Parts: sequence; structure tokens; C-alpha cells
Amino acid sequence: MKTLLKARSIRNTLISAAAASVMTLPLLASASVIHKTDSGVRITYEKTELSSRRGQKGLYARLKSASRKICGSSNIRITGSVHNSAAKSQCYDETLTAAVERVGNPEITALHNN
Repeated sequence: MKTLLKARSIRNTLISAAAASVMTLPLLASASVIHKTDSGVRITYEKTELSSRRGQKGLYARLKSASRKICGSSNIRITGSVHNSAAKSQCYDETLTAAVERVGNPEITALHNN
């Protein structure tokens, strides 16, 4: 049982690290910016979206959704244990933070920090 938990912990750590590193890929130089991860999650936005509060909130919501898709639910009923829930939650926090940092917009960062 301990071996299984240790293997899950290592797997979750690797998934967290991979997700965080993939989300830090360089931005494309075009007006339309796309982030693609190994898990197939795509985040697309126009730079003009960053100029309005509505656009910023929309992009941040998409970043949160993509982070949740990458890491999975942290609901204990789904994960089966407190340990797994904590690992999923940590993955989500780290992935979302990395994505927000990669966007590099002060307003998106402020939304994330509140």
C-alpha cells in the first residue's frame, strides 16, 4: 500500500513539474497567442483582450479551466484520499501560477493574486 502511495506521489509530482514547465513555453510573436501543452490543452487569446477588464477576466477563467484540465479534480470523492487531493490542488496552483507568469500581464497577475 505504501509503495502504491509513493508511486502516485511521484507520478503527481512529475505531472506537476511537466505541466508547469510546458505552460512556460515562449509566446508566439503574432497578434494571436497560443499555448499548447503535451496534454492537448490550448489557450488562445488576442492581445487586444488584455486591454479590457472583461477580456482579462475571460482569459484568466480560461487559464484556470486549462489548469484544472491538466491536473484533474482535487475533490476527495474523485481522488480517493486527502493526499491525492492535496497533490492535485498543488498541481493546479503551480500550473495556474506558471501560466499567469507566462502571460506576463499585470492585470491578470492581480486577478490571480486576489
